[in-house]
Amino acid sequence: MKEMQTDHNNISEHRQELKLRILRTAMPLFKQNGIKAVKMDDIAAALSISKRTLYEVYDKKEDLLLAGARHDHEELLRHIQEYALTAENEIDIVVTFFKLKFADLDNLSPLFLTELEKYDKVTAYLRSRHEEQQRESLLFVKRCIENGYFVPELNYEILQDICDSMMDASFKKALYEKYSLSDIFCNFFIVLLRGFCTEKGILLLDQYLKKTED
Repeated sequence: MKEMQTDHNNISEHRQELKLRILRTAMPLFKQNGIKAVKMDDIAAALSISKRTLYEVYDKKEDLLLAGARHDHEELLRHIQEYALTAENEIDIVVTFFKLKFADLDNLSPLFLTELEKYDKVTAYLRSRHEEQQRESLLFVKRCIENGYFVPELNYEILQDICDSMMDASFKKALYEKYSLSDIFCNFFIVLLRGFCTEKGILLLDQYLKKTED
């Protein structure tokens, strides 16, 4: 009985490891080349596994994308939570968060974002995550205000809606055809953050941004 339990645990462990390998291989391929261009055959070949083995784990591309979106979010959240334990202040956390987002955008094809809209389960998940992140952001903004880094007079809920509208507009205007996604978002968010900050916050923001450039 004990041997059977050990075998079962080994199989479960192996399956979890395989799932992780698939996600870490498939998501960069999707992000760099677009979803349509990457076939399940391509993912199996990149992993040196059979297509049958891949389909035993993820029988549809949408399931793979959904799992990948969840994994990416959890990895970002884990990294930020760990960093926050030793961060010097809230501005330090904000800058680190955006650095991680910009690094991801460096290798992201606009095709990935446009093609993602065809997958209802994934877009529903991303929408719910965005709404949750908006609520979490307001709590974080409150901390920034209490510690004197953000201006208290602003209505940050209105600003969240304005940000969303501006991001949508940048895609509708296809700015990504002229500039990289990381450049678009970097310039937008630096201007945005400086607008949020008090003089104390701006001094720290500039300090951390300079470290990033160095």
